[in-house]
Formats: sequence, C-alpha cells, structure tokens
Amino acid sequence: MNPYELERLAKQHTGDLRNAAAARHQAARHRAAATRHDRDRSIRHRTGWALVQIGLSLISSSANGPGKGTAMLPSLSGARTGR
Repeated sequence: MNPYELERLAKQHTGDLRNAAAARHQAARHRAAATRHDRDRSIRHRTGWALVQIGLSLISSSANGPGKGTAMLPSLSGARTGR
C-alpha cells in the first residue's frame, strides 16, 4: 500500500478516535451536570417541605392556643371557601 495512503488512513483514524473521545467527554459532563441539578433540587425540595411543616406547627400552636391559629379564624375560613 502507498505510504501516503497509510499516513492518510492513520490520520483519519486518529481524528475519528479524538472525535469519539470528545463526544464521550461531553456526554459525561452533561450527565454530571444533570446529577448535580437533581441533587440540588432534592435539597431544595426537602428544605421547602421542612419550612411548610414549621409553618404548620407555628399556626397550630400559636398564642391563641393549640388548634386556634390564624388558619382557624372564622374570618379567614370564610375567605378560603368564598363566603
């Protein structure tokens, strides 16, 4: 086989290998970013629900007594039901 043809094939093969490696590297970076996003969303999700639970605890144990928080006031319950 012609030496120039062998050199061209070797360069083509090297280029193909580099392109494949770059594609794998880019896919790995994308997966890492997606994993990081899911983990952050999970932390925000748990933090949000913890704040909701704290808020509900504060409402149910307000200064008016247990079960008589602002969410239980008749004026606010009428607003919720549309009366």
